[in-house]
Amino acid sequence: MVRSGGRVVDTTGWPTRELILLEASRLFATRGYLGTSTRDITTAVGIRQPSMYNHFASKQEIAEELLRRDLAAGITTLKRLATEGGGPAVELYRYLVWEVSYDLETPFDLRSLYVGEMLDLIDFPEGRLLLRSYERLLTAVIRRGITAGDFLDIDVTFAKRVVDAIVENIIRTSAAGEKRVRNEPDTTASFVIRALLSDPAALAVVRTEAHKRRK
Repeated sequence: MVRSGGRVVDTTGWPTRELILLEASRLFATRGYLGTSTRDITTAVGIRQPSMYNHFASKQEIAEELLRRDLAAGITTLKRLATEGGGPAVELYRYLVWEVSYDLETPFDLRSLYVGEMLDLIDFPEGRLLLRSYERLLTAVIRRGITAGDFLDIDVTFAKRVVDAIVENIIRTSAAGEKRVRNEPDTTASFVIRALLSDPAALAVVRTEAHKRRK
């Protein structure tokens, strides 16, 4: 058993590569990327440094893998939901349910990826490219909702920042072990969509359609 953020993770049977990523994510979140050394990571995993190099050439490569996995998951989900349709409100509702569920269930501590300094460093150009791709997809859903009249006619960038802030807060509070909100994925999606809808009374229809499409 390993404590990662506010979670206790059963790592029985985990391969060494996954243990390295898990411990690195925890250390990056608590000490910062710059404050964590490869020796810190290998000590936490319980291996010697040469063993780590069989899996990752550097600390940067470990961080890049964490970024790539997380951002790729969000990008893939946004693209899939767009093809499955239902309209922008349903797509965004479903995405938020997925995102919050993912953030609550992942064993990795994601705080350093978005709340810390990592993406501001010059070492991670691929991470910034993936982040921009994710941001374009999320912004496109919101913009389509505004254009269709489903969402309020508000600044798209502002709306996206609000969504980002809520997601980042969930990442932070779940990793810190704070008490969970009852049915947090649906509660979060309902809160955001209700705030965006030009007709808040339409939330019940959006929620019903979103749940139907999850089956």
